[in-house]
Amino acid sequence: MALPASYKAVSCTAPRAPWTTVQVPVRAPAPHEVFIKVHASGICNSDHFVYQGLWPGLSYPRTPGHEVVGRVVSVGEGVPAGRFSEGELVGVGWNGGYCGACSACREGEFWDCEKHPVTGITQDGGHAEYMYVPVNAAVVKLPEEALENTTYAELAPLLCAGLTVFGALASTRYSPGDVCLVQGIGGLGHLAIQYAARMGLKVYATSSGPSKADLARSLGAHEHIDASAVDVAEYMSKLGGAKVVLCTAPSAAAINKVLTAVARGGVITVVGAASDGNIQVSSLLLNLKRATLRGWACGTSVDAEQCVRFSHLAHVKSMVNEYKLEDFAEAYENMVAGGPKFRNVIVFP
Repeated sequence: MALPASYKAVSCTAPRAPWTTVQVPVRAPAPHEVFIKVHASGICNSDHFVYQGLWPGLSYPRTPGHEVVGRVVSVGEGVPAGRFSEGELVGVGWNGGYCGACSACREGEFWDCEKHPVTGITQDGGHAEYMYVPVNAAVVKLPEEALENTTYAELAPLLCAGLTVFGALASTRYSPGDVCLVQGIGGLGHLAIQYAARMGLKVYATSSGPSKADLARSLGAHEHIDASAVDVAEYMSKLGGAKVVLCTAPSAAAINKVLTAVARGGVITVVGAASDGNIQVSSLLLNLKRATLRGWACGTSVDAEQCVRFSHLAHVKSMVNEYKLEDFAEAYENMVAGGPKFRNVIVFP
């Protein structure tokens, strides 16, 4: 592959500074790096950590982006032979690597490494024509068949949005046919409905207003509940409650309203990062129903590979809007305003 002397990348130079496009010199990958030609990079709500300067110890300038699909250009001399090869289809997610020495790493919980490297936050991410990725990060081999009837842009969100809800559901104990309530039908929720339905759950999806009812059913929901007209928790309680409650919309107010929809012995998992306050739950609810309330975040490279394989086999697909790199600021502002149907993705030739 003929390489340019430099490549274009989105850059944020300081908290709340305007997004700019910069030229980054091409260099040989460091010993344990993989150099990747980016084909698609999804814009995630978590990119706001860079723009707002909210991540502890964040340094600038920084290129965000942690939903990346591309192809290997070259690998560092320290990368194990056969681990990655030139031209291979790969993905890069949220997890930016691990130290291998902290207590979490020693227990195999690499996603919770105390150094917590994150793609696009503690190291430059995928909103660029090329990117350098540590080999122990969430860079994963993707099967070529994953692109069957799917574009690079549609595949990219699976590396974060898809992986998050897939992992949350796959790690929850339930029986086929159990009821699942998906709160929110957005970037995470539209994928959660698909995964839950294909995992054998009876899915009820809720959002504010009737506009997404037909979409929810087309994605696999048994029923759509308009939260602006119906008390969702009361409605679900009359059905016996939901064994699985997955909260995907980033609103504490909306999440609080559905917590009591949980069934006896059910699990409530919060994956949406609420920015409007704290989640409040009655201890009596948890006690009497023996219910569990937990959070969930992205897994590691093995989890991502499993997510993409399942998505391909079960025909789970993200719904995206494509933008050019030069239009990143517009795409980002559209995401912040809640405009995407349902993920905005930067695409490259």
